[in-house]
Amino acid sequence: FSPRKRRVMEATAYHPSAGLGKAATYRTATGRRAAFGCAAVDPRQIPLNTWLYVEGYGLALACDTGGAIKGNKIDLCFESMDEVRRFGRRKVVVHVLSPR
Repeated sequence: FSPRKRRVMEATAYHPSAGLGKAATYRTATGRRAAFGCAAVDPRQIPLNTWLYVEGYGLALACDTGGAIKGNKIDLCFESMDEVRRFGRRKVVVHVLSPR
């Protein structure tokens, strides 16, 4: 992959079951299972199924959307609520990647 563009975004950590409990489906807008490496984006800003490199997080796939994800925001999926609390909300540099 090579970087196509770089953006500073407001990132929020999430766990797929947060707020849903047993009702959580763990499925994303693209049908993938929500897990570490899944990012929720505004598809008008970053197309779904686009690879990203998020500084402080790592490689992620834009595979989900969300009602609060508008414009320059991104949600990053974590495996545990402890990781979610540690990451919290912060500004991150997101490199939008394209295949070489």
